[in-house]
Amino acid sequence: MGGSLRLGKILGIEIRIHYSWFLIFALVSYYIYGDFQRADYYFAISLLMGLVASLALFACIVAHELAHSLVAMRNGIPVRSITLFILGGVANISKEAERPKTEMLMAIAGPSCSLALGLASGAAWFATGGHHEDATAFHGLLFWLATLNLSLGVFNLLPGFPMDGGRVLRAVIWQITRNYRKATRIASVVGQVIGWLMAGAGVGIVIAYFAIGSGPFDIFDGFYFVLLGWFLSSIAAGSYRQVEWREAMQGITAASAMVSDFMTISPDMSLMRLVRDYIQPNRYRSFVVATEGRFQGVVNVENIRKVPQNRWDTTTAGSVMTPAGKVITVAPEEEGINIAEKMEEYRLDGIPVVRDGVVLGMVTRNSLTRVMQMRTQFST
Repeated sequence: MGGSLRLGKILGIEIRIHYSWFLIFALVSYYIYGDFQRADYYFAISLLMGLVASLALFACIVAHELAHSLVAMRNGIPVRSITLFILGGVANISKEAERPKTEMLMAIAGPSCSLALGLASGAAWFATGGHHEDATAFHGLLFWLATLNLSLGVFNLLPGFPMDGGRVLRAVIWQITRNYRKATRIASVVGQVIGWLMAGAGVGIVIAYFAIGSGPFDIFDGFYFVLLGWFLSSIAAGSYRQVEWREAMQGITAASAMVSDFMTISPDMSLMRLVRDYIQPNRYRSFVVATEGRFQGVVNVENIRKVPQNRWDTTTAGSVMTPAGKVITVAPEEEGINIAEKMEEYRLDGIPVVRDGVVLGMVTRNSLTRVMQMRTQFST
């Protein structure tokens, strides 16, 4: 998922935060701060409880996604990363489940974890006297953690793809029909319907707020429902397109998608000549640097821009290139879906195909698309 920040790794899985997550962080902090304020706690304590609850929710969502990931890895499905975003979190797996049973186990692991955390927080709240009149801010925090985790578990069980409940629905339909694509399409449609119903409910809340001015929900709840519903509907539609895309990419390898008419330059070439004779006439932005076919690295427009123009005559491509050891490359047998994901993750327009230090070709976004379109046109 683009537009995210890398935080680190847990159990070898990269943890990332999408920018949309900060909206949830702010909303949760605000609501819990307001709740403590209404309970006559000091401003500092109310603010602290709001922030601590949001950070604790972050940890709980990571645990939710780790539950999915551990089940996936136990079934031989590698997990590259976990990204937290407005709907909660998503685990980036390298391939989909091969059986409905595996899909079912992966899907229910996350909500089960959230519900367990919610029940544990609720039990701790009750056991330590949170229901008594002399309850402290700590008890209020436990109560909120129980509420948030139980809500997270129930929300994720909504039967709309790509929610966990939607994945359960897909697994059931997949088991019945034995058709993965059909099951995904049905679960995706259900997800879009649920999303638009949520958005419609949000609009209703906003209208009711202006009409009667009070009620169980306020205007912010309405706007949040609209945003959440729109986001869910969009992701549901996009998830099905991704399944179609993955199917179209089946069987495509770097060797079948690479182009051999890419431009190779010598490491001794000056930047002035590179710009004048290669970049300006051809409008290419990236070049493979090689010596007698041996891959040395890649130089691109961004590398050149870091050098003052008055030094282009005396600066060589080899001195500013990204060396081979730091360049993302693929082997000829690399699957097309993996190549596309690397392009997306590292925001690349092309990746060199290298075998034993020799550049064999270049896979670009356009070359992948052309091969995929040809396979789609001639498939039966």
